Amino acid sequence: MKGWIKLIYSFIFLYFNGTPVYCTGLEEVSIIKAILQLIFYLGVFVAVILLSIYGTRFIAKNYKRAASSKYAELLDILNIPGGSKIAIIKINERIYILSINNSCTTVIDKLSKEEFNILDENFDNYLDKYIDKWHDNLKINRILNKFYSKKDKEDFSDEEKD
Repeated sequence: MKGWIKLIYSFIFLYFNGTPVYCTGLEEVSIIKAILQLIFYLGVFVAVILLSIYGTRFIAKNYKRAASSKYAELLDILNIPGGSKIAIIKINERIYILSINNSCTTVIDKLSKEEFNILDENFDNYLDKYIDKWHDNLKINRILNKFYSKKDKEDFSDEEKD
């Protein structure tokens, strides 16, 4: 038992004491050299990030060209959990709504181009309409509108009395 304790103490001593390290030479470090290295490494880091961003954009553009068709146009696709998708495809002035599973593809409906209404609305206008609708539905705004409408009615009634 005493042998184990001596062994543990010797491992602890070696662990905290460590092995001796000898230095063969000391290079003088310049602060200007360190700053220039830092700027160089930051520049390389930014260049790699920019290269990866523009590289993925370039690959995405080329993939769209490779995956596109001159007879069929993919209008929209909806991913459904479980590996299913619903796709809307335009082929020769007809709109096809497809259900795509892992094992098969099924045509849900065929529509003419006139029957299928595609909204070409500007997203900014759509967002403004949505924000205005949301703003009007807030409870505090409804309360304030009631307060201001009562105040306006009182002002008009005072003017009529004069």
